[in-house]
Amino acid sequence: MSAGAEARPVRIAKPALRDFGRALLEAAGAPRDNAMVVIDHLLEADAMGLRSHGVMRIPQYLDDIASGGIVPGASPAFTRTAPGRALVDGGKGFGQVVGVAMAREAVRLARETGVAFLAGRHMGHTGRIGAYAEAIAARRMVGLVVCSGPRSGHWVAPFGGLAGRLATNPIAYAFPRSGQPPVVADFSTSVAPEGVIRSLRNRGLPAPEGSLRDAAGRPTSDPAALYQAPPGALQPLGGAVGYRGTALGLFVDVLAALLADDAAEDPARAGSNLGMLAIDADEAFAERAAAMGRYVKSAPPIDPAHPVLLPGEREQRIAESAGDGPVLVDASTWAAMTAKAGERIKRPSPVAD
Repeated sequence: MSAGAEARPVRIAKPALRDFGRALLEAAGAPRDNAMVVIDHLLEADAMGLRSHGVMRIPQYLDDIASGGIVPGASPAFTRTAPGRALVDGGKGFGQVVGVAMAREAVRLARETGVAFLAGRHMGHTGRIGAYAEAIAARRMVGLVVCSGPRSGHWVAPFGGLAGRLATNPIAYAFPRSGQPPVVADFSTSVAPEGVIRSLRNRGLPAPEGSLRDAAGRPTSDPAALYQAPPGALQPLGGAVGYRGTALGLFVDVLAALLADDAAEDPARAGSNLGMLAIDADEAFAERAAAMGRYVKSAPPIDPAHPVLLPGEREQRIAESAGDGPVLVDASTWAAMTAKAGERIKRPSPVAD
C-alpha cells in the first residue's frame, strides 16, 4: 500500500472488541486472567490515541504464541538478590502480565527498603511501559521503567551509523500529584517508535520527517523502508543531535539487559527486557509535585489556544474524551484479526460512522 492510500478503517464497539480480542487470545491458549490483562492494556492505549500499542498488536501476539515466542499461560518468577533488588524471569509470558507483576513487586520491595529495582527478561512485547510507571505512581511512589526489546528488532542506528544496533528502548517515568492524575512520560529513544512506523505503514501514511533512513542511508518518509531487505533504520532521538538519543538508548540496555544478565549485543536474544525502579516518597511529596506542576503550567503559552501541558495530560484528555466509545481499527489489523478468528470465533460487526 502506498503512502496516502489508506484503506478504510473500521469502528468497533469497545465492549465487543474487548470480547473479541479476549476470545482470540483464549483460543490461542491464554488463561482468561492473562487475556484480560493484555486486552485491557491494549484498549487503554488505543483510548489514549496510542494506536501503535493498541489492538494492532493482537495479530503479532497470536503469531508469537504460534511460533513459541510467547507462552500464554506463563507467570513470572522472582529471585530476590539483595534488599530492594530482584531478578525476574518472565518465562516467555505476555509482557503485560509480567510488567503488572513487576510493578506490584517493585512497590512491595520499596515499602521495605525505600528504593527497589527489578531487572526482568524473557517476556513478550511489553506494550505501553508508561502503564507500569503509572501503577507505581498510583501507590504514592516515583516510578521509572525502561524496556529493551530485541525480539522486535534492532531497528535504531546509533548516531552516525548506517545500520540498526539498538532497539527503540523506551523510557517512562511517573509521579503522583495531589488532587490530580499522575504525571506520566513515556517516550522511545528513537525519533519514532517502531510501532508508530508499523501503524503508519498499515494505514498507508508517511513516516515523520527525519525518523527514517533507507538501507543506503538516504532520508525517507516511506515506512516500508524499515521492513525491506536490507532494512533501513530508525534514527536516534534528537535527529541532528542524536548522540543524546544514542546515549539514552545505551543506558536503557544497561538497566534492562546487562543488569538482567543478558547480552545487549545479541539481536536474537529471546524476549524483551524490563528495568523497573520504585522510590517510596514522603507524605508531602504529592503536594510539592502538584505545586511544581502548577508553576510549570503557569508559563504563558505561545499559542493561547494550546496551554502548557504536563507529560501525560494530552493522552489523559484523549482517553477521557474517548470514554467507552467505539475503537478505530486499521484495515490491515482488522483483516488479520478476522482471519485469525476463522469460523471458530464470532467477530463483531463494525459500527456505522
